[in-house]
Amino acid sequence: MGLKASQSSGRRPFIYAGALLWLMMTPAHADEAQPERAKDLRYGWALYEYHQGNAFEALTQLAVARERGGIEGHGDHPALVEGGLMLSWGMTREASRLFTQLLGADGAGSNLSPDVRNQAWFYLGKVFYLEGNQALARENLDRVDGEILAEADHDLFREWIYLRSRLVMMSARPDDEPELTSLREQLDETDIWSLYLRYNSAVSALDAADGAAAEEALKKLIAILDESIDSVEPDAEREGLLGRARLSLAGLYLRDNQFEAALEVLGAMPLTGVFADQALFDYAVAAAGQGRPERALDALDTLANRELFLPWRQQVPFARAYVLEQMNAPQRALPAFKKAADHYEARIRELDNIRDRLNEESLMAQLEFSRDSDGILTDSYGRLRVQPLDSGMAEVLASETFQQALAELNELYRMQSFIAERQSRFESFRIMLETREQQRQIRIAETRRALETQQADQWQQLHEDFTDRISSALADEDAGFFMTSQQKALRDKLDEVEETLADLPDDATTARQRATYRRMRAYFDWWIADDYGINRWAAQKQLMQLDREMQSFQAQRQRVESLMADDARHAELARRIAASERELATLGTEVSEALGSARQTLLAQVDRMLAAQQQELNGYLLASRHAQARLADQLFRASQTAGAGDE
Repeated sequence: MGLKASQSSGRRPFIYAGALLWLMMTPAHADEAQPERAKDLRYGWALYEYHQGNAFEALTQLAVARERGGIEGHGDHPALVEGGLMLSWGMTREASRLFTQLLGADGAGSNLSPDVRNQAWFYLGKVFYLEGNQALARENLDRVDGEILAEADHDLFREWIYLRSRLVMMSARPDDEPELTSLREQLDETDIWSLYLRYNSAVSALDAADGAAAEEALKKLIAILDESIDSVEPDAEREGLLGRARLSLAGLYLRDNQFEAALEVLGAMPLTGVFADQALFDYAVAAAGQGRPERALDALDTLANRELFLPWRQQVPFARAYVLEQMNAPQRALPAFKKAADHYEARIRELDNIRDRLNEESLMAQLEFSRDSDGILTDSYGRLRVQPLDSGMAEVLASETFQQALAELNELYRMQSFIAERQSRFESFRIMLETREQQRQIRIAETRRALETQQADQWQQLHEDFTDRISSALADEDAGFFMTSQQKALRDKLDEVEETLADLPDDATTARQRATYRRMRAYFDWWIADDYGINRWAAQKQLMQLDREMQSFQAQRQRVESLMADDARHAELARRIAASERELATLGTEVSEALGSARQTLLAQVDRMLAAQQQELNGYLLASRHAQARLADQLFRASQTAGAGDE
């Protein structure tokens, strides 16, 4: 897929910072006012995590916001941001589903604003490009409006030109050449994307066995890079591309046995560059091929003195001894071959020891990670910033599969730590619930004491007795029961008069008084009978009011009893916490299983790499031993011949 594509198609290819910033600030529709800040707090939280470099946390916040009703005030932009984060996280399938859903079943995205629709097509095309689906990638990238994209984000526009050009180059159809030329003309000659296109064109020419075209493309690329690096500030990416281009051109010359041209190209490379070591070795090969073993020996000696002895350099000790032999210096070559053989034997034993004690702990002990307060640092492509402490780890660490497995292991550990943190929070929730339950029991005890002081049962019994008495009086039509207080007082007076008259002697005065009493008693009885209905209704009315008050009292008491007996809110909260704990435990189990699998994958890769190194070293060891025996025999025969001549 080309040099640039091979870098960007890893676990986390690009975090489109400029694009996401633009998406954050762009309104949902063209006629809306452009917001100066996030309108939704949840969206602001997700963007904060993104700008802190926490892509996983940003994705989590977007997912939580989506489950809680979505983000308001930003239209479809949160979905684009989420898709971009997924793409940067290496989740190409998930990003593809999201962008496809956003654009609709027909893929036209008619419900979206032109800017959003344009961005969605670009990202979807990028997804398919990373997945190697050239047809769908080209289909979606061709739908992007270049003018709109260039106005919205020129960096994305340049990448869009690069992706389309790579797709044209990969199709390898002669009739696509005009389109490729037209695309290239839209990029400046010194644009980094244009330079990568030139390098990929040279690689394509090499694959097509067109060495002349490859040589011309590499020479042109080197000339442009030399001029652009001299005219602008130092750029590590351009300098790295320049080193790669020179190394590729030198390799082309070596393949065609053009040793003088190879030496000229390699001689221009700095001794401190990214590809300096490979350049030194190729320089030694070119010098030896040109018949200059002394220069080859100097290059190999320089390479042998390097601190970081990479696995591919294991050939240097043998090559150095071989050059000495080619210089017709067997006395120097013999100890050099012996030293090389000893080196290979020691290295093979060392690799045996490493393989015997290979585990995750020993593997990580051979790696040095760059860290800050937030954890292990990553580069712009999401790869961990790590350096090998052992030379044998350099080769496997340089492989893309190992980098992906290592990054995945690191993310799984981060997720495990995240789960552990959430589990500790659940423990805090549990303590909070227990405290709340204790406080509730204290309040229940206080309420029960308050109810006891109200003597609710006694009042209920009195109410029942009063009701029974009224019911009985109604059944017996007991008018005296329903008398008013005034009537009862008058009745008591009449009873006193009756008792007094009963004690008086019988005479005319007493007779008159008794006659008056009888009239008064008769009037009183008539009055009571006449007021019976009124008095009865008054008593019944008061009873009904009392019934309502007692019913309200009993209902309130039952509610209090119900609240004391059952706390639905507490039970629901406890249920939700328990359910979340179960889900978290399930997720923790899955993460633990994934961790075990990732460990095995990582260790298996390292073991295969170490086994391959041992096999290669065995070949060098065997060749060194054979050369050592050959030279020893040669020197012995020469000494025997010299001795016979002296005699």
